[in-house]
Amino acid sequence: MIDNLKSKKVLSYDDVAAFSAGKNTESLVDVAKYDASITSEYIKLDMVPVTGNTIYVRDSVAQKLAKIEAKLKEKNYRLKIVYGYRHPDVQKKYFESRKIAVSKERPDLKGLDLDRFTHNFVAVPEIGGHPAGAAVDLTLIQADGSEIDMGSAIAAYTDERKIPTYSDEITNDQMNHRALLHDLMISEDFAPFYGEWWHFSYGDREWAAFYNKTALYGAVDFRLN
Repeated sequence: MIDNLKSKKVLSYDDVAAFSAGKNTESLVDVAKYDASITSEYIKLDMVPVTGNTIYVRDSVAQKLAKIEAKLKEKNYRLKIVYGYRHPDVQKKYFESRKIAVSKERPDLKGLDLDRFTHNFVAVPEIGGHPAGAAVDLTLIQADGSEIDMGSAIAAYTDERKIPTYSDEITNDQMNHRALLHDLMISEDFAPFYGEWWHFSYGDREWAAFYNKTALYGAVDFRLN
């Protein structure tokens, strides 16, 4: 199980951009719509002004997460979702901020080359899974709510060596926890992003590139406020 993760490729900007955005208009719903036992708690507050404290995802994503939650209950584990839909304007803000930082470090990069390189850290808004309501950032927790040791916190960029799904910098137990999450998500047709152990998506352009399928969803302007 662990060995299967060692050679997994992190998809590049070009890999993902080769697939067109989907046009499915499926609704965005509360990530816990189909199983209220799923814990959802924003790791960042950037979406609270847009959608309040509720984490939203595409309806099919919520259904699949409920199936994974049911499988985890058999192991006395649960899912904790910390991010889902991200408004395109918020994604653009993150991308542009990182692009400025990258351009200072790599003044040789311009135009599309700069976008390509920046995409390694923050997805280009047009092809990102979060603005499509298709991506989730999540982890495993115990039934009592205590978090399972996954080797790093979500978005813990202070030690980037531990962030990729497979890392030589974490213990076997931590790797086994990541492998469990990975395999359960794959079982429900989610695509992993091997550059971040916590990020998975269904139906977006990265999912399409991973499985060589047609994307279902594209970025959507969804807000409650």
